[in-house]
Amino acid sequence: MSGFRLQAKFYPLVPTLSRLVEEAKEGADYFFTVQQVLQLRMRDYSRLCYELDKEYDFERMLPAKGYDAVQGAFNCALVMPVNGREGLLMTRYANQIFVAHLSDCALLDLANVPCQRITLRPPKRTRYELDR
Repeated sequence: MSGFRLQAKFYPLVPTLSRLVEEAKEGADYFFTVQQVLQLRMRDYSRLCYELDKEYDFERMLPAKGYDAVQGAFNCALVMPVNGREGLLMTRYANQIFVAHLSDCALLDLANVPCQRITLRPPKRTRYELDR
């Protein structure tokens, strides 16, 4: 839907989706914009949710400018399963990866957002090297 700005509870990267959901309950809501959609096979998305803190090659695709102070919003990639409803908003800010879980992405206006299918692969470079 357009015409209003959605918010989500972002939290620094933790080991699993269930821990993210638990930790973020007390967090603050932040506005966000989706820069791109990265789609995974359901099996890969499930693996990502159980191993969130592992490094993956797609992290290099996260927006370079993770927070826009002028707009007051995180710039994110939406990682979600193909034909799925839920998703993870992921961004890089202050040398960390921040994540927010969306249980239903149907409210997002993704009509003009680039979409790409990806696979989970180990990184070609480490997170440390990507931050340089």
